[in-house]
Amino acid sequence: MARPRSLVFIIASPIASTFASAAAIAMALTFAVGLQLLAPPAAQAQLKWGSKPEQKAPSAADNAPEKVAEDRASAEAGKAEGQYALGARYLEGKGLGRDYAQARVWLGRAVEQNHAGAEHWLAVMNRKGLGAPVNMAEASRLLLLSANQGNPLAQFDLAEVWASGQAGAVDKEEALRWYRASGSQGSAEALYRAGMLLLNDSAVRKSDSEAYDLLQLSARRGHAKAMYNVSTLLAQGRGVQRDPVAAAKYCRRAAGLGVVEAQYALGLMLLRGEGVLQDRPEGLRWLRQASLAGNAQAKVQLAVAEAEVRGDKNLAEATRQLKQAAQAGDAKARLHLGTLYVSGAGGLPKDPVKAYVWLELAAQGGEAMAAIHREALVKTMSKAELSRAQDQVRALTPQPVE
Repeated sequence: MARPRSLVFIIASPIASTFASAAAIAMALTFAVGLQLLAPPAAQAQLKWGSKPEQKAPSAADNAPEKVAEDRASAEAGKAEGQYALGARYLEGKGLGRDYAQARVWLGRAVEQNHAGAEHWLAVMNRKGLGAPVNMAEASRLLLLSANQGNPLAQFDLAEVWASGQAGAVDKEEALRWYRASGSQGSAEALYRAGMLLLNDSAVRKSDSEAYDLLQLSARRGHAKAMYNVSTLLAQGRGVQRDPVAAAKYCRRAAGLGVVEAQYALGLMLLRGEGVLQDRPEGLRWLRQASLAGNAQAKVQLAVAEAEVRGDKNLAEATRQLKQAAQAGDAKARLHLGTLYVSGAGGLPKDPVKAYVWLELAAQGGEAMAAIHREALVKTMSKAELSRAQDQVRALTPQPVE
């Protein structure tokens, strides 16, 4: 018996990395107030009707009366392509008034002739309840038929079904299979989603090297978030040989395309001279841009960096008080202190062992972002560093009494 399927669209999540957004560490600058954690930046807009970002929009000539008449004549002559085109016009209201009943009629006739595009569109209508009640079973049947005929849009949507579980079951391996199929036909978004599954999802057999390859292919097709994630992998040496110079190049491209996490990461690279010539003014400019876009961590790093440039005497005192709060058990202060040790800001050295300790303690205290930062940090640590950090955590963590 076939597993249930439905047509849904889910929103991608960015890779968790050392450069990801986190809680503001304003207490390290103001001695008092910390900003709340911000949710990750909004992902790409929800896809409509199964159309993907890389598809070209139809021109005005496509909806001219003579073209509509041509499609109608073809449909009435029994040609599947004409039936599909006419049904799509009624569905979208392109060249004709929107009429879901007529859309179902003409798409249904094309489906009878095994037209893959019509199968996909009619699956969309059944899933959304357009012109008739929602029929998930029929939507799933049509979607699978279209995907098996090689329709990359249907393949992508089928992957979304399995990834989301809204059809009643989650199967990430099946989602990965259909993302790969759609990506093999050039879908940058499908390549990106497949790469992110391989990189982050415990429900699939992870492969950092394949994830890197798929994300790089997506980046080459202009996918901005893929560029950013390729940058983080190159910076960490995860799934590919570490290459700070290439990481900086990908990061710059993503930053220029408006990826806020990349703007923040590029600012840090320029401030520290990692993979690029050190350029503090430009680094501050990128941090400022990320800060204006709402990146809480960028706001704090910007303030820290500007204080360091000014030689602000209050910076050392701010850091001292942050340490005191962390040592007293404040989970948010521990998170903030850990992120400073990760990046080497606030007058503190870059120290992965201390960073791990404070992030782990913050995670134990309930700070969700601390766990994300910790997992990204682990990818960059040697076995000896990780072992030393874990020993320190055990020494600071109360042990159960038998």
